[in-house]
Amino acid sequence: MSAVIKSPIWLPIFTTEFLVIVIINVLTLMAFARNHRLRNRSTYLVMNLTVADLLVGCLTGPAFLLNTTEESVIWRNYITFAALVTFPIAAQSNLSLICLERLHATVFPFRHCLLGRWFYCRIITGSWIISSVMGFVVAHLLFEGSYAAEFAYLLASFTLFNTLVLTVSYSIVTISVQKSPQSQHRGTSAKEKKLTVTLFIVIGVSVLAMMPVTLYKFLPINIQTKLASDRYKHVGYAIDVIYFTSSIVNPIVYAIRLREFRNTIRKILGKQGEAGVDFTSRSAQ
Repeated sequence: MSAVIKSPIWLPIFTTEFLVIVIINVLTLMAFARNHRLRNRSTYLVMNLTVADLLVGCLTGPAFLLNTTEESVIWRNYITFAALVTFPIAAQSNLSLICLERLHATVFPFRHCLLGRWFYCRIITGSWIISSVMGFVVAHLLFEGSYAAEFAYLLASFTLFNTLVLTVSYSIVTISVQKSPQSQHRGTSAKEKKLTVTLFIVIGVSVLAMMPVTLYKFLPINIQTKLASDRYKHVGYAIDVIYFTSSIVNPIVYAIRLREFRNTIRKILGKQGEAGVDFTSRSAQ
C-alpha cells in the first residue's frame, strides 16, 4: 500500500470510497435478507463475499487511513495490521471459491444439486479461518518491519493464484457450455447460466482492479521505494484507489445483470415503480 498520505486531495477520496463500500454492500445484504428468492445455495458464497467486502469498508478502510497518516505510529499494532490485510484476503478467497463453485455447477450439475447447506457452511467457515491465519501472518511481517520483501511477494503471489483459478475455471466452463448446448436439460437452468455469467463478470472486474497492486508488489524493491517517494506518490495512491474498487463492483454488476436484485433495491430505497411490480408478476408465473 501507499506511504503516508500527505495530499489533501487523496484523503477525502479514500474516505469517500470506503463510505461507498459500506453503503453499497449494506444495501446488497439488505436485498438478500428481504427477498427470499435471492437466497439459495447458489448465492451463499455471494452473500459471504458481500460480508467480506463490507468488512473491507468498515475495518480495513479505517485501518488503512490510520496507518497512512502522519500520526499513525501509535496505531501500528497487530490488530490494525490484521484488519488491514485479513478482509481483502477473505474477499479474494471468496472470489476463488465462487469460481470453483460455478465450475462444479456447470461441469457436474447433478452432483452440485446434491450439495447441502452444511457443505457451504463448512466451506465458508474454512475460508474465514484460512484468511484470518494469513492475515495475522502478514500482520506479523508488517509489525516486524519485513514489508519490503515477504509481505509484498506473499500478497502478490496470492492474487496471482486467484487469477489462475479464475482463468482455468472460466476456460473449463466456456468449453463445457460450448460442447453441451443442451446442458439446460441436464440440470443447468437458464437462471443458473445467467448467474454463472454474472459472477464471472464480477470476478473478472475484481481481478482487473487487483492487478495493478499485484504488479506493483512484484517490482524490484528499489523501484517500489522510488514510486513511494513524494515525486511519484500519486501513482501509489491511484493504485490503492483502484484496488479498493474491487469491493464496490459486485453490487453494481448484480444491479446491471440481475433484474430481481434491482427490483429489491428499489423497494428498499422506496423507489418501486410499475416496472418492479410488473417483474414480480412475471416471476410468479
